[in-house]
Amino acid sequence: MKIKALVLTIILCIIALPGLHAFGLGAQFNFSTGDIHAPGASLLFSPADIAHFAVNWYLDFDNVNIIGLTFDLCPLALPLTTFSAGSINFTLGIGLFTNVAFGDDREFHSGLRLPVGFNLLLGKNALEFFTHVAPSFSVHFIPRLELADPFFPIAAGARFWIRKSNRR
Repeated sequence: MKIKALVLTIILCIIALPGLHAFGLGAQFNFSTGDIHAPGASLLFSPADIAHFAVNWYLDFDNVNIIGLTFDLCPLALPLTTFSAGSINFTLGIGLFTNVAFGDDREFHSGLRLPVGFNLLLGKNALEFFTHVAPSFSVHFIPRLELADPFFPIAAGARFWIRKSNRR
């Protein structure tokens, strides 16, 4: 069911693409501290400059795999410096996530993220390198309903942007 929801979300975003001024695809490497200590990777899909979807995979060294989805809105991008090739920006946003852990102890939890980071935009904003930390607060639903300890996913990655031209 979750896969169907993800596919439907991606299809709806692609259908809405002609009305958008930007579309981005990328990947990131993750490491999380706190409740979840694990390295991982993500595939990114951004239907707009401020909206970012990610499919995440974390591999815990105790034979636990964690698969998750995130959706972040990052409306605040403050330029720290600009130069002829691009700009460096401070970014701040809010997001939602859900994670499913497979292993001896199965878990399902969802919650709120607060991504804070920096990005480097190059080549007329066609290429973005970024890093962020996203303090995350969640509720466990499986194996029992309870508040989870906060954790702090740290990510670094790159995204390629296709931007709509304003020329006629």
